[in-house]
Amino acid sequence: MDIQAQNCGFVYNYGSPLETTALADVSFALRSGQCLGILGRSGSGKTTLVKTLSGALTPTFGDVFLDGRSVTKYGPELKKRVGLVFQRPERQLFEDTVFKDISFVLRRFEKLEPSVVAARVTDVCSRLGLDAEALKDRNPWKLSAGEQRLVAIAGVLVNQPSVLILDEPAVGLDPAGQRKLLDALRALKQTGVTLVCVSHDMELFLDLVDQLLVLHSGRSRAFGTVSEIAEMSDHDEALEKITPPLALLLHKLVKAGFHAPPRPYDVKALVQALRNQPGVLKRCATL
Repeated sequence: MDIQAQNCGFVYNYGSPLETTALADVSFALRSGQCLGILGRSGSGKTTLVKTLSGALTPTFGDVFLDGRSVTKYGPELKKRVGLVFQRPERQLFEDTVFKDISFVLRRFEKLEPSVVAARVTDVCSRLGLDAEALKDRNPWKLSAGEQRLVAIAGVLVNQPSVLILDEPAVGLDPAGQRKLLDALRALKQTGVTLVCVSHDMELFLDLVDQLLVLHSGRSRAFGTVSEIAEMSDHDEALEKITPPLALLLHKLVKAGFHAPPRPYDVKALVQALRNQPGVLKRCATL
Protein backbone atom coordinates (compact mmCIF):
# COMPACT_ATOMS: atom_id res chain seq x y z
CA MET A 1 0.00 0.00 0.00
CA ASP A 2 1.42 3.39 -1.03
CA ILE A 3 1.54 6.13 1.62
CA GLN A 4 1.60 9.83 0.84
CA ALA A 5 1.51 12.74 3.25
CA GLN A 6 0.74 16.15 1.76
CA ASN A 7 1.49 19.21 3.91
CA CYS A 8 0.25 17.25 6.91
CA GLY A 9 -0.19 19.18 10.15
CA PHE A 10 -1.78 18.50 13.50
CA VAL A 11 -2.65 20.93 16.30
CA TYR A 12 -3.76 19.70 19.71
CA ASN A 13 -6.62 21.72 21.24
CA TYR A 14 -7.03 23.55 17.94
CA GLY A 15 -8.84 26.86 18.25
CA SER A 16 -8.46 27.05 22.01
CA PRO A 17 -6.02 29.08 24.15
CA LEU A 18 -4.18 25.79 24.81
CA GLU A 19 -3.56 24.87 21.19
CA THR A 20 -0.18 23.26 20.51
CA THR A 21 1.23 22.54 17.08
CA ALA A 22 2.69 19.02 17.02
CA LEU A 23 3.13 18.69 13.24
CA ALA A 24 3.48 21.32 10.54
CA ASP A 25 3.67 20.89 6.77
CA VAL A 26 5.08 17.32 6.69
CA SER A 27 5.19 15.76 3.22
CA PHE A 28 6.64 12.49 1.91
CA ALA A 29 5.78 9.55 -0.34
CA LEU A 30 6.46 5.84 0.22
CA ARG A 31 5.84 3.06 -2.28
CA SER A 32 4.04 -0.14 -1.36
CA GLY A 33 6.33 -2.75 0.18
CA GLN A 34 8.95 -0.23 1.24
CA CYS A 35 10.06 0.67 4.76
CA LEU A 36 9.99 4.23 6.07
CA GLY A 37 12.15 5.13 9.04
CA ILE A 38 11.00 8.10 11.12
CA LEU A 39 13.78 9.61 13.17
CA GLY A 40 13.66 12.42 15.68
CA ARG A 41 14.31 13.40 19.25
CA SER A 42 11.64 13.37 21.96
CA GLY A 43 8.96 15.92 21.17
CA SER A 44 9.76 16.03 17.46
CA GLY A 45 6.28 14.83 16.47
CA LYS A 46 7.01 11.17 15.69
CA THR A 47 4.14 9.65 17.67
CA THR A 48 1.66 12.28 16.46
CA LEU A 49 2.67 11.54 12.87
CA VAL A 50 2.16 7.78 13.16
CA LYS A 51 -1.21 8.31 14.80
CA THR A 52 -2.11 10.51 11.85
CA LEU A 53 -0.88 7.90 9.36
CA SER A 54 -2.97 5.23 11.07
CA GLY A 55 -6.11 7.35 11.22
CA ALA A 56 -6.08 7.53 15.01
CA LEU A 57 -5.80 11.31 14.58
CA THR A 58 -7.31 13.36 11.76
CA PRO A 59 -4.91 15.93 10.26
CA THR A 60 -5.75 19.49 11.21
CA PHE A 61 -4.19 20.62 7.93
CA GLY A 62 -3.20 18.75 4.79
CA ASP A 63 -3.95 15.08 4.31
CA VAL A 64 -2.61 11.52 4.32
CA PHE A 65 -3.40 9.18 1.43
CA LEU A 66 -3.24 5.39 1.33
CA ASP A 67 -3.21 4.09 -2.24
CA GLY A 68 -4.43 7.53 -3.32
CA ARG A 69 -7.37 7.58 -0.93
CA SER A 70 -7.57 9.97 2.03
CA VAL A 71 -7.44 8.27 5.43
CA THR A 72 -10.55 10.28 6.30
CA LYS A 73 -12.51 8.35 3.64
CA TYR A 74 -11.78 4.83 4.87
CA GLY A 75 -13.97 4.59 7.97
CA PRO A 76 -13.76 1.40 10.09
CA GLU A 77 -11.99 -0.40 7.22
CA LEU A 78 -8.85 1.58 8.00
CA LYS A 79 -8.19 -0.41 11.19
CA LYS A 80 -7.84 -3.54 9.08
CA ARG A 81 -5.65 -1.90 6.45
CA VAL A 82 -3.21 -0.26 8.87
CA GLY A 83 -1.78 -2.03 11.91
CA LEU A 84 -0.31 0.13 14.69
CA VAL A 85 2.11 -1.35 17.24
CA PHE A 86 2.89 0.96 20.15
CA GLN A 87 5.96 0.83 22.39
CA ARG A 88 6.34 -2.37 24.44
CA PRO A 89 3.20 -4.00 22.99
CA GLU A 90 3.88 -7.16 25.03
CA ARG A 91 2.53 -5.31 28.05
CA GLN A 92 -0.90 -5.64 26.43
CA LEU A 93 -0.78 -9.43 26.27
CA PHE A 94 -3.62 -10.73 28.43
CA GLU A 95 -4.78 -14.21 27.36
CA ASP A 96 -3.44 -17.35 29.02
CA THR A 97 -2.15 -18.93 25.80
CA VAL A 98 -0.29 -17.62 22.77
CA PHE A 99 -2.98 -18.88 20.40
CA LYS A 100 -5.77 -17.09 22.28
CA ASP A 101 -3.84 -13.86 22.38
CA ILE A 102 -2.94 -13.79 18.70
CA SER A 103 -6.40 -14.87 17.59
CA PHE A 104 -8.36 -12.63 19.97
CA VAL A 105 -9.43 -10.05 17.40
CA LEU A 106 -10.59 -12.78 15.01
CA ARG A 107 -12.52 -14.67 17.67
CA ARG A 108 -14.00 -11.52 19.16
CA PHE A 109 -14.93 -9.48 16.08
CA GLU A 110 -14.90 -11.78 13.03
CA LYS A 111 -17.34 -14.57 12.22
CA LEU A 112 -14.78 -17.08 11.03
CA GLU A 113 -14.66 -20.84 11.25
CA PRO A 114 -12.21 -22.16 13.88
CA SER A 115 -10.17 -23.79 11.10
CA VAL A 116 -9.81 -20.42 9.35
CA VAL A 117 -8.75 -18.74 12.58
CA ALA A 118 -6.16 -21.46 13.20
CA ALA A 119 -4.82 -21.11 9.65
CA ARG A 120 -4.51 -17.32 10.01
CA VAL A 121 -2.60 -17.70 13.29
CA THR A 122 -0.27 -20.30 11.78
CA ASP A 123 0.37 -18.09 8.76
CA VAL A 124 1.17 -14.96 10.74
CA CYS A 125 3.45 -16.89 13.08
CA SER A 126 5.30 -18.34 10.11
CA ARG A 127 5.81 -14.86 8.65
CA LEU A 128 7.36 -13.71 11.94
CA GLY A 129 9.54 -16.79 12.43
CA LEU A 130 7.45 -18.17 15.30
CA ASP A 131 6.59 -21.86 15.66
CA ALA A 132 2.81 -21.72 16.07
CA GLU A 133 2.48 -25.40 16.97
CA ALA A 134 5.14 -25.26 19.66
CA LEU A 135 3.92 -21.99 21.15
CA LYS A 136 0.14 -22.11 20.81
CA ASP A 137 -0.59 -23.56 24.28
CA ARG A 138 2.16 -21.71 26.14
CA ASN A 139 1.56 -18.78 28.45
CA PRO A 140 2.83 -15.62 26.71
CA TRP A 141 4.37 -14.34 29.93
CA LYS A 142 6.67 -17.36 30.07
CA LEU A 143 8.28 -16.55 26.72
CA SER A 144 11.42 -14.49 26.19
CA ALA A 145 11.02 -10.73 25.81
CA GLY A 146 11.72 -10.99 22.08
CA GLU A 147 9.15 -13.75 21.63
CA GLN A 148 6.57 -11.80 23.62
CA ARG A 149 7.02 -8.82 21.35
CA LEU A 150 6.64 -10.94 18.23
CA VAL A 151 3.49 -12.52 19.66
CA ALA A 152 2.09 -9.03 20.30
CA ILE A 153 2.94 -7.99 16.73
CA ALA A 154 1.33 -11.20 15.45
CA GLY A 155 -1.88 -10.15 17.20
CA VAL A 156 -1.90 -7.05 14.99
CA LEU A 157 -0.84 -8.82 11.80
CA VAL A 158 -3.53 -11.47 12.11
CA ASN A 159 -5.90 -8.80 10.78
CA GLN A 160 -3.83 -8.91 7.56
CA PRO A 161 -3.03 -5.16 7.35
CA SER A 162 -1.29 -3.78 4.29
CA VAL A 163 0.69 -1.30 6.41
CA LEU A 164 2.39 -2.02 9.73
CA ILE A 165 3.50 0.94 11.85
CA LEU A 166 5.85 0.25 14.75
CA ASP A 167 6.64 2.87 17.40
CA GLU A 168 10.08 2.20 18.97
CA PRO A 169 9.85 -1.55 18.18
CA ALA A 170 13.29 -2.48 19.57
CA VAL A 171 13.16 -0.57 22.85
CA GLY A 172 13.94 -2.76 25.87
CA LEU A 173 15.07 -5.80 23.85
CA ASP A 174 18.43 -7.47 24.32
CA PRO A 175 20.62 -8.13 21.25
CA ALA A 176 19.08 -11.57 20.69
CA GLY A 177 15.58 -10.13 20.82
CA GLN A 178 16.58 -7.34 18.46
CA ARG A 179 17.93 -9.85 15.93
CA LYS A 180 14.71 -11.87 16.05
CA LEU A 181 12.66 -8.72 15.56
CA LEU A 182 14.75 -7.50 12.63
CA ASP A 183 14.68 -10.91 10.93
CA ALA A 184 10.90 -10.99 11.34
CA LEU A 185 10.43 -7.48 9.92
CA ARG A 186 12.74 -8.24 7.00
CA ALA A 187 10.74 -11.38 6.17
CA LEU A 188 7.49 -9.45 6.54
CA LYS A 189 8.70 -6.75 4.16
CA GLN A 190 9.50 -9.40 1.56
CA THR A 191 5.82 -10.42 1.58
CA GLY A 192 4.86 -6.91 0.41
CA VAL A 193 3.77 -5.32 3.68
CA THR A 194 4.60 -1.61 3.86
CA LEU A 195 6.52 -0.84 7.06
CA VAL A 196 6.89 2.35 9.08
CA CYS A 197 9.44 2.21 11.91
CA VAL A 198 9.76 5.01 14.44
CA SER A 199 12.88 5.18 16.58
CA HIS A 200 15.17 7.47 18.53
CA ASP A 201 17.98 5.12 17.48
CA MET A 202 17.58 4.26 13.79
CA GLU A 203 20.94 2.51 13.46
CA LEU A 204 19.37 -0.90 14.09
CA PHE A 205 16.97 -0.47 11.17
CA LEU A 206 19.23 1.02 8.50
CA ASP A 207 19.49 -2.30 6.66
CA LEU A 208 15.69 -2.38 6.47
CA VAL A 209 14.89 1.26 5.66
CA ASP A 210 14.26 2.48 2.09
CA GLN A 211 13.41 6.08 2.98
CA LEU A 212 14.23 8.10 6.08
CA LEU A 213 12.18 11.01 7.41
CA VAL A 214 13.88 13.21 10.00
CA LEU A 215 11.57 15.31 12.17
CA HIS A 216 12.54 18.32 14.23
CA SER A 217 10.06 20.36 16.27
CA GLY A 218 7.15 18.90 14.30
CA ARG A 219 8.62 19.72 10.91
CA SER A 220 10.39 17.66 8.28
CA ARG A 221 14.11 18.36 8.60
CA ALA A 222 15.06 15.95 5.81
CA PHE A 223 13.60 13.16 3.69
CA GLY A 224 15.37 10.72 1.37
CA THR A 225 17.36 7.53 1.29
CA VAL A 226 19.76 6.94 4.15
CA SER A 227 22.72 7.84 1.95
CA GLU A 228 20.97 11.04 0.82
CA ILE A 229 20.34 12.04 4.44
CA ALA A 230 24.01 11.41 5.25
CA GLU A 231 25.03 13.60 2.31
CA MET A 232 22.68 16.38 3.44
CA SER A 233 24.34 16.29 6.85
CA ASP A 234 27.58 17.54 5.26
CA HIS A 235 25.94 20.97 5.12
CA ASP A 236 23.65 20.76 8.16
CA GLU A 237 25.31 20.45 11.56
CA ALA A 238 22.03 19.86 13.40
CA LEU A 239 21.10 17.07 10.98
CA GLU A 240 24.54 15.52 11.36
CA LYS A 241 24.01 15.25 15.12
CA ILE A 242 20.89 13.13 14.68
CA THR A 243 21.90 11.08 11.62
CA PRO A 244 22.88 7.52 12.62
CA PRO A 245 26.69 7.25 13.00
CA LEU A 246 26.79 4.16 10.80
CA ALA A 247 25.22 6.13 7.95
CA LEU A 248 27.75 8.94 8.41
CA LEU A 249 30.63 6.45 8.47
CA LEU A 250 29.52 4.76 5.26
CA HIS A 251 29.09 8.16 3.60
CA LYS A 252 32.67 9.09 4.47
CA LEU A 253 33.95 5.70 3.33
CA VAL A 254 32.23 6.05 -0.04
CA LYS A 255 33.73 9.52 -0.46
CA ALA A 256 37.13 7.90 0.19
CA GLY A 257 36.57 5.42 -2.66
CA PHE A 258 35.00 2.55 -0.75
CA HIS A 259 33.01 0.06 -2.83
CA ALA A 260 30.02 -0.66 -0.60
CA PRO A 261 28.49 -4.17 -0.50
CA PRO A 262 24.90 -4.74 -1.75
CA ARG A 263 23.61 -4.42 1.82
CA PRO A 264 25.88 -1.63 3.06
CA TYR A 265 24.21 -1.25 6.47
CA ASP A 266 24.51 -4.93 7.32
CA VAL A 267 27.42 -4.71 9.77
CA LYS A 268 28.85 -8.14 8.93
CA ALA A 269 28.80 -7.39 5.21
CA LEU A 270 30.33 -3.97 5.83
CA VAL A 271 33.17 -5.36 7.96
CA GLN A 272 33.97 -8.01 5.34
CA ALA A 273 34.03 -5.38 2.58
CA LEU A 274 36.40 -3.24 4.66
CA ARG A 275 38.73 -6.20 5.10
CA ASN A 276 38.80 -6.60 1.35
CA GLN A 277 39.65 -2.90 0.90
CA PRO A 278 42.30 -2.32 3.59
CA GLY A 279 43.44 1.13 2.40
CA VAL A 280 40.06 2.82 2.50
CA LEU A 281 40.07 3.56 6.25
CA LYS A 282 43.33 5.49 5.97
CA ARG A 283 41.95 7.53 3.08
CA CYS A 284 38.74 8.13 5.03
CA ALA A 285 40.72 9.46 8.01
CA THR A 286 42.24 12.19 5.85
CA LEU A 287 38.89 13.59 4.72
